[in-house]
Amino acid sequence: MLETMEKIMENTAGAIMTPEFVRLRADMRADEAIRAVRASGLDSDAIYTIYVAGADGRLLGTLEMRTLLAAPDEAKLDSLMDTAFYAVKTDDDQQTAAMLVRKYDLISLPVTDEAGRLVGAIGVNNIVDVIEDEDTEDFERMAALVPSEDDYAVSSVWTLALHRLPWLLILMASSVLCAWLIQSYEALLLASAMGGVMVSNMPMLMDTGGNAGSQSSTLIIRAMALGDLSPRDTGVALGKELLTSLICGLGLGAVNFLRMVWISGNTKLEAAAISLAVCLTVIVANSLGALLPMLARLLRIDPALMAGPLLTTVVDVLSLMILFGLVTAIA
Repeated sequence: MLETMEKIMENTAGAIMTPEFVRLRADMRADEAIRAVRASGLDSDAIYTIYVAGADGRLLGTLEMRTLLAAPDEAKLDSLMDTAFYAVKTDDDQQTAAMLVRKYDLISLPVTDEAGRLVGAIGVNNIVDVIEDEDTEDFERMAALVPSEDDYAVSSVWTLALHRLPWLLILMASSVLCAWLIQSYEALLLASAMGGVMVSNMPMLMDTGGNAGSQSSTLIIRAMALGDLSPRDTGVALGKELLTSLICGLGLGAVNFLRMVWISGNTKLEAAAISLAVCLTVIVANSLGALLPMLARLLRIDPALMAGPLLTTVVDVLSLMILFGLVTAIA
């Protein structure tokens, strides 16, 4: 046990587990088990689940307290316990434990060492704290903030600024690419009859791409957090997002075409070029929104880093490239 505790690292299941749990033998009778629970004097949310272990300390099954209380006195625990249980190892990420508790509505979760020996348990109260901390970090990263453990009310303005400035500098530098790209096509914008239409529709095109990418990445990140998706499901997720983006892109493109022709008075060629750019931008943005979080998880990087402003900046550049490429081909 001491050797196991020495190997525990921060943000792992072992770091948030408690040694206060009920462990009983598989050959115990129900009445003996109830007396043992009373004798333990345990005051923890882990008491609602009893863990049944063998002589070697290996976890054999779990037993809900209500099942034990309703069982006949002579019933053996090995006949009452559930052998289809969920458990985590001490070095598993705490997010894995949180995902299991949230997905399967568990009250507590056993923690074992590499040999499968029971060493601790994680109560739902600790899991709630983990979920809150992890969600806060994800929100901060998606908003291009350096995660902070300090409360906003007690943070100084210098601390707040230092947590925002690094990402703002990175995003500002990446936004320079958009300016460089526009300058590169300055001659096209000035010479082409569609130059004015292109400039007036750039904000709409970039915003639409950013919104589409953010929608896709948010759904993918949530699905990964709940354990519904993993990097091996990249092909499935990408295929689904491609079909979804095609439907959304065609719908947005059609509405934009009608807007430009009927309301703005543009020619059908101008409306078709901008609308096609909208459709292609949505497809590219959705694809990146699905791929980048998956790639981040594969590289063991927080997927939230790939969402929000960073994704939006990349999509902005690509949307301009699509627009300029289409107009150049038409011209």
